[in-house]
Amino acid sequence: MAEISAIVLAAGRSQRFGRDKRLELIDATPMFLLTALKLKAVIADTLVILGPQDEVHQRLLCDRGLDFAVCPDAHRGMAHSLAYGVAQRPDASGWLIMPADMPFIQEATLLALIRASRRQALAAPVCRGRRGHPVWFEHAYYQSLCALTGDQGARSVLNGAQATLHQIPVDDTGCLLDIDKPQDLPDIK
Repeated sequence: MAEISAIVLAAGRSQRFGRDKRLELIDATPMFLLTALKLKAVIADTLVILGPQDEVHQRLLCDRGLDFAVCPDAHRGMAHSLAYGVAQRPDASGWLIMPADMPFIQEATLLALIRASRRQALAAPVCRGRRGHPVWFEHAYYQSLCALTGDQGARSVLNGAQATLHQIPVDDTGCLLDIDKPQDLPDIK
């Protein structure tokens, strides 16, 4: 079995943002790319999931040497992209699943999740009493993750899991801050 894989979900259409938020610059780097680079810095096998129309995003990832896969059903919802991404890494020991609109995650949080992956089936950071991202799933959840459909992500897998979600206390609001609207940016820059 291979090492863990990080799956960055970047196939969304950014409808609430009003434009392609994935390309919104954070520290002179497109948001989705910054998120992927942060994961790649600690997880060698980082895979970014894009939609079929995302040629600009593909070029940006290629320029930085990042791996990506194009989900043909990305328009059908986040769960389709998540299932597709996990299916691209069937031999991973597990997957750290991360939305691309969370560029403020701290490396310490990612490292804590990697440590937890060695002994926990499921794990997620918790900051100020709220569960954040990314979420760790061990390989035992492969079939359940690959069967996901719709737009609810892996919530149904977590709700039906045999194992308890291990919560990792962190002091990292970046694990909670997803950028949904332009107004979300000024408060965190």
